[in-house]
Amino acid sequence: MRRSTVIWVAGVVLVIGIGAYSAFWWIAAGKIEEAATAWRDSAREQKIDASWQTMRVAGYPLAFRLELSDVALKNGATNPPSELQAPMLSASIRPWNFHQVWLAAPDGINAAFGPDAAPLARLSAERVSAAVALASDGETAIWLSLYQAKGTAIATLEARAIHAWAILPPGPPATHQDAGLAFAMDAHDLALPAAPSGFNPSIDDLAFGLTLMGGFPTGPPRQAATSWRDSGGTVELDHLHLRWGDMEISGSGTLALDNDLQPIGGFSGGVSGFDQLLTALVASGKVKASDARVARLALAMLAKAGPDGRPAISTSLTIQNGEMYLGPAKLGPAPRIDW
Repeated sequence: MRRSTVIWVAGVVLVIGIGAYSAFWWIAAGKIEEAATAWRDSAREQKIDASWQTMRVAGYPLAFRLELSDVALKNGATNPPSELQAPMLSASIRPWNFHQVWLAAPDGINAAFGPDAAPLARLSAERVSAAVALASDGETAIWLSLYQAKGTAIATLEARAIHAWAILPPGPPATHQDAGLAFAMDAHDLALPAAPSGFNPSIDDLAFGLTLMGGFPTGPPRQAATSWRDSGGTVELDHLHLRWGDMEISGSGTLALDNDLQPIGGFSGGVSGFDQLLTALVASGKVKASDARVARLALAMLAKAGPDGRPAISTSLTIQNGEMYLGPAKLGPAPRIDW
């Protein structure tokens, strides 16, 4: 066979292949639009009201990207009810991987939780991206990033960026030794409504990872928490990192519930920049100035050079009987859980 003939045949095959794939893509795009419309109509039966101004499927040839404008979602089935609004919302999948979905709200979102007249909490962000991945064993991983985020409930918190991850197991844990829901978060430039004396108004970086051990049953919160505690359930703090000005704290530990369903636990880690922490404790009245001077001398003798070369100490944080302790020093009452 002549070379020109081979090239001609290859070209014909390529054109047919492109045409077949294009036909598949456009048919699939139409099915995606139909599925979105069908979901919107059927969702009303679950008290979910979804609406959008325009809809189209883009991304040819390497993706299916469903784009919705002026999106409004109201979920009346949850308690409290919730509402989400976004000028633009998109969901993307790759033709060769239907187990991963990428979500984006490039123009931001506004969300409210609670009655329309008086929401219990509000959340907004100037830009949002997210992804959901389903593994072959049924495990689900969720990633979420919020940029220029602002949340309002009892107080108002703002952050330059918040990144969160969650891993949902394929089924409920069989025992308290099996991992359930895992969650991690990293917040950058977290602005507080009021910062302690001696600290910057914003936390430079706050990151943590939690794993819920044992299955948390459904039902009223207090009954569910009691059952989870009685079965040996705990929360593992896999990692914690706080950088606030000159102070850095890192650690890990275990948290559980006592007989009154209040938190108890023990954590170990390291603290650098402890002079700033002692100054804040004195300013807040938690520690006497004379005790702080003695503590500075003792800590300076115990400190060793950390990874960054700054003096750091190894310490522990415990929560027991409703009080928090940093080493032997009493910090004050622990937050209470109102079940």
